Amino acid sequence: MAQASRQHTTGGMTSPPRVAICGAGPVGLAMALELARFDVHSIVFERHPGTAVHPKARNINTRTMEVARQWGGGVTRRLRELDLPEGWTDQIVYTRTLAGEEYGRVTTPGFSGSGDHLSPERPVLSSQDRFEPVLLRAAIGSGKVTVRFGTEVIRARDEHDRVRVDVRDRSTGEEDHVSVPYVIAADGAASGTRERLGIPLVGRAAGSHNINVHFRADLAPWTDQRRGVMYWVADAGHRGVFQPLDGAGTWLCQISYDGNPVVRDSFTAERCTAWIRQAVGEPELDVDVLSISPWVMNVLVAERFRVGRVFLVGDAAHQMPPTGGFGMNTGIQSAHNLAWKLAAALDGVAGPELLDSFEHERRPVAASNAQRSFDNSRSVWAVAQAGRGEHPDGLSPREAVARAHRYGNFAGMEFGHVYDSAVITSDGSPLPTPADPVEDYIPVARPGHRAPHAWITHRGRPVSTLDTVRHGFALVCSGVQPWVALAAEHDVRPYVIDDPTVRTAYGIGDTGAVLIRPDGYVAARWPHDPGRTTAADVRAAVRRARGWS
Repeated sequence: MAQASRQHTTGGMTSPPRVAICGAGPVGLAMALELARFDVHSIVFERHPGTAVHPKARNINTRTMEVARQWGGGVTRRLRELDLPEGWTDQIVYTRTLAGEEYGRVTTPGFSGSGDHLSPERPVLSSQDRFEPVLLRAAIGSGKVTVRFGTEVIRARDEHDRVRVDVRDRSTGEEDHVSVPYVIAADGAASGTRERLGIPLVGRAAGSHNINVHFRADLAPWTDQRRGVMYWVADAGHRGVFQPLDGAGTWLCQISYDGNPVVRDSFTAERCTAWIRQAVGEPELDVDVLSISPWVMNVLVAERFRVGRVFLVGDAAHQMPPTGGFGMNTGIQSAHNLAWKLAAALDGVAGPELLDSFEHERRPVAASNAQRSFDNSRSVWAVAQAGRGEHPDGLSPREAVARAHRYGNFAGMEFGHVYDSAVITSDGSPLPTPADPVEDYIPVARPGHRAPHAWITHRGRPVSTLDTVRHGFALVCSGVQPWVALAAEHDVRPYVIDDPTVRTAYGIGDTGAVLIRPDGYVAARWPHDPGRTTAADVRAAVRRARGWS
């Protein structure tokens, strides 16, 4: 590969890259961090000159923080330092204007945290321009990632057992290339990689049109006594949302408009200021507009997440409404699903079904999350309709707010997705049936589910069961000695559970075991001791988990 311009290159590696990542947004950087966790060197190409300058995504949800927990190096601590101050994440407030009639409130444990009984982590509410640099520093600090800013990917060509990636320096026009075994397309909603592969998107396009405005203003008179993660406003002439970014006067608002390009282009700083003043209800409000960014709400999922040696993640693979904050989080969690599989393939220990399982497992999750996010956006729109006296069911604004309870309450949606693929060994146990699959989560160590969090003692110190897979597969088992021997035979790290409560929660009683994959999902479970579960059964399940049928 030709030498890149020094000012565009960040970090460096002692080994050649084995994966090229198109896009250095939060999903692309998370992909690089996940690969580094498995000692896979990568190079990241980003067409923009640096990290995000507009707030964009805000919510790093609990499951994504569990992913970040495995990166080490203090990443989760640095992310938590960016979190909104206490009290700002507990509720969503619906009003006519900030100074006007309040329609109602909804509590939001999905944004404030569902409790340490479900996870050792909690969500972070910040903004993309603040947390992207944290991910970048961690990726570079790993010594296994190079990021080239100001560099666009112009083509990726399959060359049998490798992919040639041609790139262009946007400041000089100089072209060069890198040849790698695998390519990750994390290049956003307008993904050039996806377009060149001819992968169509299916779903609803252009569901609504919006203007994001990043600004500073003192809204304390209308927010300090009812702090919230969001303030939805809706009257006869205005519909949008105010979102606190730091709890100290920096805000992001989203303004809905009709999609007319002339209207879009009319949103100057002056017009945005006028809208903010009217939506607040204070005509003399001092507003400092920092940046303006139009965007279109889509509900789209790529028909395929993989073509040969190229994989799609993030907005390149799925686009969903921001209501709930699941777009970026779904992308990072997909990177978490894919990275260990790529590492296994690069190490020559993955069977042919392992890489196929990425699409089989993650595409249904993306489709479900996109639809649920769209449902949230409709529930918000219904509040606006009710505020204008136009709700189709004749609901009052307060009744419409009550119906929007899923927005901010999504433990089932966050932790309850189930993988049903060829690399999971079923144990025949019934699927849990929560009362509401969005709001309610039933922790269970059934194959295909996220392994439930529980504190266990390992080598004299407490660790979460989620920490057992930091370095690969884990066998969480009772103290029956043959399990430890079987784990060693299959290059799986054993963790003996002494706590009978945790054993019961994992469904293994006093003699069983659970095989957990490197992404924290259960690959197989044996409720009985090896006297009733043969070594051949364990060997078959481990092979299946690695893609060998």
